[in-house]
Amino acid sequence: MRSILILISCLLFSVSIYGQKNKSDDEISTQDKILLQKFWKDFTDAVTRNDKEKIKTLCDFPFYCRPCLDYVEAKNSNLVTVEVTKDLFQKKHYKVFFEKELKTEVKKHEKFTMQFFHPYFNKEMNIHGISFLYMLIPPSKTWEGTQGMISLEKKEGKFKITGIDMIP
Repeated sequence: MRSILILISCLLFSVSIYGQKNKSDDEISTQDKILLQKFWKDFTDAVTRNDKEKIKTLCDFPFYCRPCLDYVEAKNSNLVTVEVTKDLFQKKHYKVFFEKELKTEVKKHEKFTMQFFHPYFNKEMNIHGISFLYMLIPPSKTWEGTQGMISLEKKEGKFKITGIDMIP
């Protein structure tokens, strides 16, 4: 009986030791941190200067955008998100990047910090992209508020905006 308990204890101990990752797959690589810092500098400059053309170079078209519903002319109650093409971006959907709430968040985080960015994962639990949040509607006593979430993916050696969503 004692040897069975020792055997089970050793087995559990070895599973816990070998089950731990030495290098976490959810860590952002140093190279990606450098690319992210470059993206953030370009993004904050473009947002603060209302530089539509610079923002356009930071986007991967088409991308889906939930806050862009405010810029849709024909109000269709069935729409959940807008597929923003280069043409739609040029017409008026670029304005989502120059709204007061995003500008406020950009000013708060003008200096690059990794804590502002969060990786998200694919089915294989590898980093698929990175996102950052900004406040759209502040919380109140009766409601938790709404956040915007901008998703980035590495495309052709640069981080590009691949979507904008709202939570909740």
